[in-house]
Amino acid sequence: MYKKLIFVFLLIVVICANEVGSSVTSQNLLLEKAKDALGNDISGNRQIGVPKSELSKPILVSVRDERGKGIGNVAVRFRMLNDDIADCNPKVSFTSSDGYAKCIVQTGREPGEFLLEAEVVEEPAKRLIFSYSVFSKAWVLLLFIQLIGGFSLFFFGFRVASKGLLKSAGDRLREMLFRFTKNRLLGLISGAMLTFLLQSSTAATVMLVGFLTTGLITFISVLSVLIGTAVGTTLTVQLIAFRIYNYSLLIVAFGFLLNSLKKPIRYYGQFILGFGLIFLGIKIMGQAFLPLSLSGSLEKFFLSFTEHPILIFLISTIFTAIVHSSVATIGITISLSFQGIIGLEQAFPVILGANLGTSATALLASIKGNREAKMYAAANFLFKFITVFVFFPFMGFWSRMLFSVGGSTARQIANMHTVFNVALAIIFLPLIKPIANLFQRIVPEGKEQLSKGPKFLDKGLLENPAAAIAHTNREVLRMADMAYEMFADSIDVFKTNDKDQMRDIIKKDDELDELEEAVNDYLTSISQEELTDYQSKRITSLFFISGELEHIGDIVSKSFMVYAGKKIKESFLFSREGFREIIDFHRKIGKNFSNAISAITTYDKTLAARLMGTRKWGVDKHIELHNAHIERLKKGFVETIETSTIHLDFIDDLERVNFHISNVGKAIMGKVGLEP
Repeated sequence: MYKKLIFVFLLIVVICANEVGSSVTSQNLLLEKAKDALGNDISGNRQIGVPKSELSKPILVSVRDERGKGIGNVAVRFRMLNDDIADCNPKVSFTSSDGYAKCIVQTGREPGEFLLEAEVVEEPAKRLIFSYSVFSKAWVLLLFIQLIGGFSLFFFGFRVASKGLLKSAGDRLREMLFRFTKNRLLGLISGAMLTFLLQSSTAATVMLVGFLTTGLITFISVLSVLIGTAVGTTLTVQLIAFRIYNYSLLIVAFGFLLNSLKKPIRYYGQFILGFGLIFLGIKIMGQAFLPLSLSGSLEKFFLSFTEHPILIFLISTIFTAIVHSSVATIGITISLSFQGIIGLEQAFPVILGANLGTSATALLASIKGNREAKMYAAANFLFKFITVFVFFPFMGFWSRMLFSVGGSTARQIANMHTVFNVALAIIFLPLIKPIANLFQRIVPEGKEQLSKGPKFLDKGLLENPAAAIAHTNREVLRMADMAYEMFADSIDVFKTNDKDQMRDIIKKDDELDELEEAVNDYLTSISQEELTDYQSKRITSLFFISGELEHIGDIVSKSFMVYAGKKIKESFLFSREGFREIIDFHRKIGKNFSNAISAITTYDKTLAARLMGTRKWGVDKHIELHNAHIERLKKGFVETIETSTIHLDFIDDLERVNFHISNVGKAIMGKVGLEP
């Protein structure tokens, strides 16, 4: 009897359940990932976790009818797809009265990206796929390491690419600047090319300030190139937005292959290798942001700053000033956009801050610079600041305009950077001349620098051998001018017996010695860099030339002035004919000295060869004057007898000066050092 009652009861339950199930499945069910009242995803999709632990949020689905009303008591099955170790609890969950079903995921032992499926039991065709990522327990530390490593690789790539380019084409770049700066548009193009090839507007700025300091380029000419450097940064940013980093390892491999070949191909390989490392660094940083993008924490962080664009702008400006690269700041921003962490609205103040930050770096660096460097840095800051001032109040307008153009967020960020700098060029390129005149009026002239101490030996250029050698050549020219002035004034002391002038000449020799020591130290530092054959020969010749000039200074101060001191003290006179011969010999050697300075300036081989030829002339002239003096001694001239020793020593030392002058030509011809 009881068995029959139990059977009837179970039969009724089954029938009721079938009726309920049929009533549910007969409806057009909608299986969705759960959302809150505001439409935000609360399903637990794309979570991150660590091995052998529960995910922080449950996987949550909703079952609804056509009207959007939640349906209760619907069986939903949860199943792991690609991890046999992971588990979900419960595997089958019935929806609550408001239509929600959930499960808790227990992760497996291995890190990776995993999939989970949710389906309605009665209607398997209705299913959803969830994903979650499992990272090592030390993923925060690994993220930090990836960020630092990618950032370091990024900047190392800049350095390698810049060095490779300067070794392969440094002198040609200088020639391009000299040739193109006569025209505003060509100056802008050359500045853009220079920045793109050097992969750094900061490196281009250092080169331009160096040319300004040495007087190789005028301030008005450099302004168009300055505007071009701003445009040049946009080319690199556009490449980053094209996801060229996907091919970074191929670029690195190709550059490494070329770098193992002989010069000059190896220098081009070094440039390509550095170029690849830049984008490899971008790729590594982008991968480091992946856990944060999956967790949504960084996205929420940036969204919280949307209402405070000025704060984002200031942070971006300071960060860019510290790292000395707007491309680095914008490159990181694009990496964040690849992961969906940041949008154009949040990126806009970052772009403006990055552009202003690079000018702040140059402005701070110019504090101890000369007048030209100060004007350059001030103009750079003014251009960026005014353009930021124009763009900042209309960020919403520009964001909507670029969004309407379409493309990925990364492309929109790159386009915004391009629009900013193209606008800068359009605004200021026509105004270069009045701006240059304005800065030349408002930036005060510095006090006349004393000749003592080096003026052009900038240690910041040591990693740029071509520019460093050009600056050294300029310093050697200062030495030559100083030695020439000492030599030219020395004959006046014999004519006027001026003791003050004699003392001034002796003091100048001390300054000349200091300059020679500074030049040699600087050349030694340059020689520690990897150099082309031409650069090695230039360094060798400059070493030799500075030594020859120092020898000339020693002869003038330690020989000529000693003779002049004796002449003044003992009041003796040269014979009229003998002194006329000395003056003539001195004048002709002075002309050779002037030609030597021209040869140092131009490194003209024809002029240098002619200078070498003066060696024989000096020896022959010395013998001629020596014999003429002996003849006067035989005739018994009183003045000749009194000054005989000094006279002969004087013409000996004049010939020695001419010998060192001819050696300048020898150095320029490359016949010193390792040359036979």
